[in-house]
Amino acid sequence: MNYRPLLAALFLCFGTLVTSLAQETAPASTPPVADLKILVDQIQAKLRAGKSSAADLAPELAAFDALLTKYATQRTDDVAQILFMQATLYGQVLNDAEKMSALLNRLKVDFPGTKPAAAADSALTALDRRAKAKEASASLVGKPAPQLHFKWATLAGLKTLADLKGKVVVLDFWATWCGPCVSSFPQVRELTAHYKDLAVVVLGVTSIQGSISGLQPQRIDTKGDPQKEMSLMSDYIKAKEITWTIGFSDEEVFNPDYGITGIPHMAIIAPDGTLRHTGLHPAMPHAEKVEKIDALLREFKLPVLATAVVP
Repeated sequence: MNYRPLLAALFLCFGTLVTSLAQETAPASTPPVADLKILVDQIQAKLRAGKSSAADLAPELAAFDALLTKYATQRTDDVAQILFMQATLYGQVLNDAEKMSALLNRLKVDFPGTKPAAAADSALTALDRRAKAKEASASLVGKPAPQLHFKWATLAGLKTLADLKGKVVVLDFWATWCGPCVSSFPQVRELTAHYKDLAVVVLGVTSIQGSISGLQPQRIDTKGDPQKEMSLMSDYIKAKEITWTIGFSDEEVFNPDYGITGIPHMAIIAPDGTLRHTGLHPAMPHAEKVEKIDALLREFKLPVLATAVVP
């Protein structure tokens, strides 16, 4: 199995990684690969249903351990990739970098000489870079938000992020191929509805990717034709019931100015244009997002949704 596409996808999202696995595995696969494919399909189904917490995925996490026990006498690439995928699940879906690092180091010890073990070295290096990027993005808080320029947006007249000054802006960096991004749509929809008619703009930021996923069983190739990709976004928005603003930025969705190494990635900008929160996940509890946004609305003396008083 070729692990370069897997490694390239490692810090994009779990959905891309498992898709690469499915596409690169030969139909007549070994029992470990066949068992892993069944487990991956179960995980993908849960992610599509918006179930991405440790509690939601507890049976699948246990299933990884069961598979490793089942094939404990085999030290092959196929068994090693079970551990590699388990590490990826912890890191990319559960955001547990410490557990991911521990599993990758275990992979190197238990499966020396295998392709997944070799990939683990690069993955650990990427983990370290990701941690440093997170520190860098935290240093942006309180400073003017990095500028964004839009070549296409559903909000008429939106050309730059500065056009939204005076409002709280919730940026959700995403892409159509990203399973965790799509699975968080219900939470983003809920947040958008909560702030309807208030000085809050929820803005989904993507960039030209060369394809559109989720409109047809197979992804639609738009490589070299950005106009086609942008025109298809209107169909995508309707199909996915997207109620918030969507924009294609000139800047890459993995925007280094925001310290983004994985998506989805949410950031919140104050009405004065300063970045106040970054590195958030759109599927985080609704109340936590509301608390952060309402605090900014009050700070700038803007209306806040009245809450019912329980007698």
